[in-house]
Amino acid sequence: MVSFGVGVIGSLTAKYIVEEKGERMNLVGAFDVDPKKVGKDLGNVIGLRRPLGIKVSDDLGEVLTKDVDVAIHTTSSHLRDVYPQLESIVNQGVDVVSSCEELSYPLVVNRNLTTRLDSLAKGKGVTVLGTGINPGFLMDALPIVLTTPCKSIKSIRVSRRMNAATRRIPFQKKIGAGLTREGFYEAVKKERITGHVGLQESVAMLADAIGWHLDDIQIGKVEPVIAASDVKDGYVGISRGMVAGVRQTAKGLVKGKALIELDFMAYVGSEEEYDRVQIDGTPPINCSISPCVHGDHGTVAMLVNMAPKVVSSRPGLLTMKDIQLPSAFL
Repeated sequence: MVSFGVGVIGSLTAKYIVEEKGERMNLVGAFDVDPKKVGKDLGNVIGLRRPLGIKVSDDLGEVLTKDVDVAIHTTSSHLRDVYPQLESIVNQGVDVVSSCEELSYPLVVNRNLTTRLDSLAKGKGVTVLGTGINPGFLMDALPIVLTTPCKSIKSIRVSRRMNAATRRIPFQKKIGAGLTREGFYEAVKKERITGHVGLQESVAMLADAIGWHLDDIQIGKVEPVIAASDVKDGYVGISRGMVAGVRQTAKGLVKGKALIELDFMAYVGSEEEYDRVQIDGTPPINCSISPCVHGDHGTVAMLVNMAPKVVSSRPGLLTMKDIQLPSAFL
C-alpha cells in the first residue's frame, strides 16, 4: 500500500495505517510533489516521533513497485484535476481508493473521462473507487443501505448538520467563518468559497441505486449561516451578524417533484449536530446519528477500510453502490 498525496488527509491516513493498522496493512511508499516534503522521511512529514524508513518521492515509478497492490489517493476534489494522476496509477497496474469527491459518482461530472478511466482500469485489471465520509457514505451509501427493508419508497431526505468548530482551521476558512455577509458573497463570486463538493454525486448515486430516472438535479446556491449571537468556538471570534458557516441543498427531481433532498449545513457554533436519513416509504425509516460523524476521521477510516474491498473487487471504475460495505475490522 502507498500514499499518493501527503497533505492533511493523506497524512492522517498514513498515520492511521502505521499506528493502528500495521498488523494488517503494510505502508511501503509515499508520493508527493511538494518540494518541502520530497526526500524527507514520511514519519517526519506526517508528524510521527520516529522515522519510518520511507522517503516521500516525486517519482511515481519508484513508489509504485511490483509489491504495491493499492494506492490511497488524496489530492483534489475535482475529476479533471486528478484524472492524469489516476491514469498514471492505473497504468502501473495498481488499484486505487481516492478521496476525490467528484470520483464518487463521476458520470454526472464528465462522462467521457469516466468512460476512459473505466475502460483503462478494466484493461489493466485494476479497480478504482472514489469514497469518503461525504460523499461516499453519509448522504449516499448509508441511505442506500437503509432502503433495504423498504417495500416501496416515495422520497428520501438526508440532512447533515455539523459544528465546524470541531474541524480544522482550513475547513473553517473554507466555509467563510468570520466573514461579513458581503465578504462571503464576494468570496463565492471569486470561487474562494465553492460550497460542498459531492451533493450532485450523492443525488445521482442514490437515484441510480433505487432505479429512479431523474429529470434534473438541482444544486442550491451556497448560502451563509449568520451568527445569531457572538460565537467564541472557532479559530476567530464571530460576532453577531457575521458569517458562521454555510448551507447548501440539492434536489433530485421527477416531473417537478423532489424525490431526493439533501441538506448540508456546517457552521461554527451549531448547538445541534446530526446526520439524518428520512425515508418516506413502506415502512417509513427515520435514522439519526448524533453528534454527526466527524469528517476527517470518517474519511480516513473509509479510505482505509475500503482498500481491502477494492483489492478483491472486479476491475473497473466502481462507486459505493457497486461494492460490498465492510466493517472496520474486516
